[in-house]
Amino acid sequence: MLKHFFKIFFASFILISVILISTAAGYMLFFDKDIVIGAIVPADTGKNKQLEFYESSTFDYSTDIGRAAKETRRFNVLIVGLENVRTDTIMVASYDIGNKTADLISIPRDTYFPINSGDSPEQKKINSVYAREGIEYLVPALEKSLGIPLEKYVIVDYEAVVSCVDILGGVEVDVPFHMVYSDPYDKPPLNIDIPEGTQLLDGKQSLNFLRYRKGYANQDLGRINAQQQFIKSAMKKALGLKLPALINEAYSHIETNVRITDILGMADGIAGFSAESINMNTLPGEEMPLEGLSFFIPDEDAIKIMVNGMYKTEKTE
Repeated sequence: MLKHFFKIFFASFILISVILISTAAGYMLFFDKDIVIGAIVPADTGKNKQLEFYESSTFDYSTDIGRAAKETRRFNVLIVGLENVRTDTIMVASYDIGNKTADLISIPRDTYFPINSGDSPEQKKINSVYAREGIEYLVPALEKSLGIPLEKYVIVDYEAVVSCVDILGGVEVDVPFHMVYSDPYDKPPLNIDIPEGTQLLDGKQSLNFLRYRKGYANQDLGRINAQQQFIKSAMKKALGLKLPALINEAYSHIETNVRITDILGMADGIAGFSAESINMNTLPGEEMPLEGLSFFIPDEDAIKIMVNGMYKTEKTE
């Protein structure tokens, strides 16, 4: 029995986020007992003892969203992709276990997110929070900003993207224009040269495609649209493969507080999930010059509308 204990399980958000640096989805996978997980952070069992796997110990469940969160059984997880010590990509994946639908919320890395009044303008961007305060600060801060239960997280690195896409045999995307960019000071030096048009990108090209943003008219938002296109394409291809090798590679590159018991708790709500069941969202807001830099300013009212749409509540908090 032990040999088949983890035969079927849910690895949605974690697996796809690894493929894309920071992506999410949900589906059934075959689990090999020899798969190596990079790092699972032990949970505080005292704090979480009475909670369901999809609940947060820091969220106020007395609100309309809180009550809806318990009824809909949504599992939310923060996914971050690292560029050295900064979070180059930030996404929140939300899976409705009952309805078998997923929402992916992309957070622009230039989002205005001040911590201390004396911080420099550069430090007021959300992509600097992880390096300064760690994931333990970023998760509850985003929980408060979005107004949804959020305690689980997945941290992935660039190497995961390259190796996992190569295992997939590449991902097909429609490159909107000739992407050319170089940064000799990056570590390692960054050189991007991807021709325009529909093509199959290997692991290294996929990473460059996901990182590129300079040529878009709206830079960060343009890159988010490209990432979301990539997610859909990678999802469709991954769901058609036998995945043990892919899973084994993916899990060796992550750090997470999502436990095996959390994954097993979702297994019964995944059959029938498909790439078409993912709703792509970008944090509502607008780009604006501020303190000499370009920031993305969140729209709090629009965020409430988005969240109420996810949880199907009519009131805004």
